Amino acid sequence: MSAGVHAYRNALRATRVAFRNDLPVLNAARHKIREEFEANRDVAAEVQEERLKHMNEVSKFLVQNIVQGEPQDNGRVMLHFHDRTELGDNETIKQNHQDNMGSLATAKGAKFKKCSD
Repeated sequence: MSAGVHAYRNALRATRVAFRNDLPVLNAARHKIREEFEANRDVAAEVQEERLKHMNEVSKFLVQNIVQGEPQDNGRVMLHFHDRTELGDNETIKQNHQDNMGSLATAKGAKFKKCSD
């Protein structure tokens, strides 16, 4: 199977997983994928390879990071996780809290002047 067909089929599978019970969004996503593949059918090989790589990354992101939510009568939202949903443990936040905060973390306790001073 060619790389283009493989990426296209992966994208369609990813939309099925990510937008399973939301037909308008599922159809819109599939239509957009089809449009993009048709528009890029005759591009140079290097560009095509780059775009196929991007499509595979988008497909992976859709499957691992998009979770559907369903509003409940009590005002809460029921999230529908699946077996391929990426569940992080927030270790990067715990380990590098100051690095992730950037200049705000180093300014803790620092006194600032108002613009009008």
